[in-house]
Amino acid sequence: MYLRILVNFCGVPEARGYRSFIVRFGEVAIRISYAYMSSVDEAYTKCWVVAQDSQHILGTIGVGKVVAVGVGVDSIREGDRVATITFSGSAQSITTASSSAVHVFNSSNYTDLDLVFIASLSIQKQLLELIKGVHVLIVGKDLSIIPFALTAQQYAAKLYIIPKYTLWPDIVKGEHVSLFEDKPISDVAVVATYDPVVVSAIPRLVKEDATLVLHPLIKKISTLTSSAPSSFNIKTMRFGDLAVGEAMYEKLRDVIVPRVPVVKPDEFIKKPRFPSIISFTAKDIEEPSS
Repeated sequence: MYLRILVNFCGVPEARGYRSFIVRFGEVAIRISYAYMSSVDEAYTKCWVVAQDSQHILGTIGVGKVVAVGVGVDSIREGDRVATITFSGSAQSITTASSSAVHVFNSSNYTDLDLVFIASLSIQKQLLELIKGVHVLIVGKDLSIIPFALTAQQYAAKLYIIPKYTLWPDIVKGEHVSLFEDKPISDVAVVATYDPVVVSAIPRLVKEDATLVLHPLIKKISTLTSSAPSSFNIKTMRFGDLAVGEAMYEKLRDVIVPRVPVVKPDEFIKKPRFPSIISFTAKDIEEPSS
């Protein structure tokens, strides 16, 4: 039996046990050791996002070992240590994922827990280039903002944050602005929250021709660009550049690792926390009876 953490459309998460899985064409099955619970998972638990399926499995990023490989997969083998970045379905002790969303990382220099952080910080380098030399607004309580913040602190003309709605403002340091500001201040906005109050305020804080870098799904579920849809340049955060993730992790590991709780599945069910990491190692799983 393996364990899933899910919500019914949205709302309170629960754990369920399952006995089998299917590996389809182009997929691999992964025995998950750790799963990252991000702002998108928070959105489902707070009903800021409603799933199309009756059962939505939580978990943005999963790390573990490949236990089965489907037909049509040539670049991944059983036994490979991998990170899967799908924004759903990683919070289960065994998950299946398209091989295109799976990144092999067999380095012996890092543990599986290290790899969860690395994958969470693995923003594509081209997106980080967008914030060099311009005024940048960063908002959201998610690890994905850390690469943007670190780059902005070094290379941006100015960095703004909304402290109440931004992860670790003592690390993500910038000029403080109010959520209720009514002045376009930024050329680029990095948004990693699904809170409708925050999302609806973003158009007031960016310039008319601004670039919006949005955490996955925000573009689909919000009216963020309704005020001037043709004037904003919309880009979605893209993950999977593990070299970037590794570099960011090495710079900040001693600062960020102690701040992200690693919890057992039953602990998460009782008190969901975001961001957090769920441990699916054998000693941490208390599987429900069938």
